[in-house]
Amino acid sequence: MSETEKIPVFYSNRTIVRGFVGAVLVAALLLILPLYMQNRLTRLYAKSHELSIKVKLLQREILLQQLEINKLSSLEALAPFAEESGLDLNGMPTKVRITGGSK
Repeated sequence: MSETEKIPVFYSNRTIVRGFVGAVLVAALLLILPLYMQNRLTRLYAKSHELSIKVKLLQREILLQQLEINKLSSLEALAPFAEESGLDLNGMPTKVRITGGSK
């Protein structure tokens, strides 16, 4: 080998700058990613809380509707209607018979 031959240089200025910029971008991504994930998780928890409130309100509505149905189907509520229509629910005794059961 002669002394005038040059060894190829793999690290030119352009390659060093590209590597540095790539390292900075990777570092920035690694620093920003946990913050993004935390914000996303906070939004999901807020949405979950909002939906749980809606579910509780809907369950309350269901219970109120069932209470109203029970109230309307009670004998006290049907008695005035029966008298108006001539059914006389309280006029005729009803025979109660036990069916089934064990011996």
